[in-house]
Amino acid sequence: MTIETTLPTASLPDQGTFRRVMGRFPTFVTVITTATDTGPAGCTANAVLSLSLSPASILVSLRSASRTLREIRDRGAFAINTLSWEQRALAQRFATGDPARRFDGVAHSWSDGVPVLDGCAATVVCRLRDTVEAFDHTLLIGTAEYADCTPDTPMVLLDGQAHRLPPAEFPSL
Repeated sequence: MTIETTLPTASLPDQGTFRRVMGRFPTFVTVITTATDTGPAGCTANAVLSLSLSPASILVSLRSASRTLREIRDRGAFAINTLSWEQRALAQRFATGDPARRFDGVAHSWSDGVPVLDGCAATVVCRLRDTVEAFDHTLLIGTAEYADCTPDTPMVLLDGQAHRLPPAEFPSL
């Protein structure tokens, strides 16, 4: 048996409604990092997805006016650092903090000339392959040069709030 319903006449959603609807899509919180002539740079991002396994590649969406985006284009490389639950304070710091001070006191190491945050649930270091401008954002397409993960619980964003997933058995890779 099929029950037909009628939805309201379609209209373009306002920004607040669209933001609220998109907030219902749970996402991992990442910090995108790169190197500059004066040290490491980075910003928070949650629009990150696996693009292909062959070659291993990732797509990241950053605001086109982002300082980090400019630096990634200059350097040609970046890291995606999936924050663990224990690192949840870094999400706000890398989203709104003074860009010149975001790395102050933040433990990190270097991989292929790119800063990688210590203690992340997952990390992928990429070479920049291409960029695509789309509205007020730029899509970065990177090929993976290095990838690793830990059993640490990742931070998940849902409805604008940080959540901790229940522990899961960590699969061996």
